[in-house]
Amino acid sequence: MKSRNEIIKFIFYTSIFTPIIIFILEISFLFINKANTKFTNGTKYDALTGWRENCDNKNTNPKNYKFLICDRNGFIKTPFENKKKKDTYGILLLGNSVAMGEGLYGFENKKTFASQLEKNLRNENPEIDLVNAAYAGFNTWQENVETFRYLNSEPYNDDLPPLKIIVSFGGIQDFWNFIRLLSQNDAKRNEYSFANGMMIDKNNIEYINFLSSSSLGNIRSGFIAFSNSIRKKSNFLSYIDNFRSKNKVKPGIYEKKQLNIYLNSDKKNKNIRDVLEHRLNLDYEEYEKIKDYSIKSTLRNISSTSNANLESKYIYVYAPNYFSSLSEKQLKSNDYKYLIGIKHLIGNPAFPLKILEREIHLIEKDYRETLLSEMRKNKKVNLIDYSQKAENTNWFIDYSHFTEFAASKLSSMLAIEILDVKNK
Repeated sequence: MKSRNEIIKFIFYTSIFTPIIIFILEISFLFINKANTKFTNGTKYDALTGWRENCDNKNTNPKNYKFLICDRNGFIKTPFENKKKKDTYGILLLGNSVAMGEGLYGFENKKTFASQLEKNLRNENPEIDLVNAAYAGFNTWQENVETFRYLNSEPYNDDLPPLKIIVSFGGIQDFWNFIRLLSQNDAKRNEYSFANGMMIDKNNIEYINFLSSSSLGNIRSGFIAFSNSIRKKSNFLSYIDNFRSKNKVKPGIYEKKQLNIYLNSDKKNKNIRDVLEHRLNLDYEEYEKIKDYSIKSTLRNISSTSNANLESKYIYVYAPNYFSSLSEKQLKSNDYKYLIGIKHLIGNPAFPLKILEREIHLIEKDYRETLLSEMRKNKKVNLIDYSQKAENTNWFIDYSHFTEFAASKLSSMLAIEILDVKNK
């Protein structure tokens, strides 16, 4: 057993040498990291939309494939930025991470969907300035909020062009909201309170409240916030995180992980009523009620955005997704594939949603056809249905996001459609 003097010596030397070692590590990795300049990247709280890109720190490395670059207004930067707005034709791009360019970061944002779209538009008309107001997780309610924020700020910013066209590109985020409503169905729920699920995700609000509670004296959240702060600021820990991420994902390469589970033949659900009963424990009447609730909410958001500025034309694009692009061969295959990696999209339920890709295909098709049928009644909306435009599911890096090839093809097609609307 160690003597009291030995214990005191151990504590003494530890208290001296530990800070010295930490100091040496931090100084060393300060210079190591200098070649790979980084900034505090990711999502931060936003008072209007709930969250958006963290653009506070401008110390960026445009070649880092993980990072997006923002302009001075907090939008995701596109190749062209307007200087004299009186000579430009402003287009506001709305949407979620699909429109923003998830999976195509880095390289000064040049490969994102929005950047490719602007390049194609300006090849035909150099007066066009596209502003990328899309961000990960945004649904049509948040798009509506972003539109009004832009309209309020544009007159006071010389680098923001007056809007002539508003383009909403996506469709998938409101669909995930719909799936969340189906998977969290509760016969005793309060519809008025539950409506928040169609606006800002409850989990995000809880996360913000958790962080905010540290300033109100919550010891646990305060300690977590303090730990995260050290982790973000430490040069040594940042280097370790960056090293791990490079080993997990190579620059420019993203792959959808797939889980194969083989079921008995009596488990096949070939129609939507079977899917609802066996997977979601819903009868068809309740499903129709939730679908009507979800679609009407989405349509109200779209109607509000399309009428926000009477001088602007409004285009809504239902983009292709993995489910709308499944081939007949895939739908009839005996290879049973469960959805994976969607818990965060549907509110992080306690148990994962057990449903097959082909079954989600049935729900997505029914939801999409109903939504677009109702949307065609709104004469203010220029509707473009791209749901079937993907050549195959290889266009996607996951259930929603495009490969660089797919983004290039779709941006070329959409540029032609936008110019047609412009010239009408």
